[in-house]
Amino acid sequence: MKILIVNRWDDDHQSDYASRIDHERHQVSYVTVPKHVPRIPASAEHIQVVPDLADPEPVIAAAVAAHRAGGPFDKLLALSEFDLLTGATIRERLGIPGPGTEDVLVFRDKTRMKARVAEAGLRVPRFREITSVEEAEAFRAELDGPVVVKPRTGAASVGTFVIRPQDDLAAVLRETDLGDYEIEEFVQGPVWHLDGLMADNRMIFGRASRYMDTCYGFSQGRPLGSVVRTGPEADALLAFAEACLRALGLDRGAFHFELIQTTTGPVFLEVGARFGGGEIPWVFQDVYGVDLIGDWIRLELGEPPVTLPPADRPDTEHGGFLLVPEPRGKRLVSRPSMVGTVPGLYAEELPAAGHEFDGKGGYRFILGRFRYRAPSPTAVEQAILRTQSAYDCVLEDLDDTPHDGPRAVHDDPAAIAPEAPAVADATDAPAPTPASAPAPAVVG
Repeated sequence: MKILIVNRWDDDHQSDYASRIDHERHQVSYVTVPKHVPRIPASAEHIQVVPDLADPEPVIAAAVAAHRAGGPFDKLLALSEFDLLTGATIRERLGIPGPGTEDVLVFRDKTRMKARVAEAGLRVPRFREITSVEEAEAFRAELDGPVVVKPRTGAASVGTFVIRPQDDLAAVLRETDLGDYEIEEFVQGPVWHLDGLMADNRMIFGRASRYMDTCYGFSQGRPLGSVVRTGPEADALLAFAEACLRALGLDRGAFHFELIQTTTGPVFLEVGARFGGGEIPWVFQDVYGVDLIGDWIRLELGEPPVTLPPADRPDTEHGGFLLVPEPRGKRLVSRPSMVGTVPGLYAEELPAAGHEFDGKGGYRFILGRFRYRAPSPTAVEQAILRTQSAYDCVLEDLDDTPHDGPRAVHDDPAAIAPEAPAVADATDAPAPTPASAPAPAVVG
């Protein structure tokens, strides 16, 4: 099989294509950026380099060039949320089988996905596409409560606003171009994320996790925790997610699904046709032995998954994670290691002293990333809370403006806050290569 991969990642796990695809059996070509070339296996058929993956047109042009050099392709893999639409365009341009633009838009456009789910008789928040403040005001006037305004195709809660009845909506949105926005009712309740794999129009693996705080809270500077849960409550939410995924037409692939749990049942929030971000792939690999990325790739190549546990095997451990957001405009002076001090905390990824936080760290280059495993959800939650309480980081201003002195992150009320109202937005060392392996052609 001839395969084209659009690679956005440069970490050991997400970009490990060598262990997941037999590069001797398949002819594999890549489109990637210069600094990620060392991640590409030496046995790759062809590598096409682009300066940046943010602009779709150069990526599409590079795919066309790779097609001429190593195609025609039987399969295209573009696994990042931010490459799904570009990948669909490439498939249509080059005649590669797989999801096209309309198929992908259902999982990228929040109004399309909610409309499709609602058509299946499943509950969604009341919503409306908007292009102006006036349209947003008209929608809010129909409701008795807060509203959420967010980009239709955004991710990670970027550009999202929670607007209360007493807020000046026009003032909040004054600097925002609403050309690609939607507004929806604020639904009160805990937010859950459900992650797994679909095959043959059924969920072949899934786990339900409850957030501690929300993704929106993380975008506002609050830590985000998550704990995997099991039992009848989790099973019911997984069944709701499966029904929604069928309504959306996800016959095969990975999913990251978010819902709000209310007293009258679950409410669809949004979904991505890809694996979850943050620490999710690592926790699933470490705690459950499931390689979401690898088994998704295998499904796409027509191969059976190899890491999924038997459906009737109960979990003996529960996983979870904590993300501490970057303190924008600060420089890290010092921070402690928490591994070995908190029971259940098994891994951490921390910035080095001197790291400067510029507000562009996303979910990766932040103040702290922590992963947990414990016998029960309660034990995981307690470990997360203990980490939050004890993680003393000393910071200083980037602009060297005099201030009262560095302080610990847990002394900042904006850094660790009680659980907020439920709003979420569903929302990277070179691998060694054999010395004798011929290097693939790299074209820039």
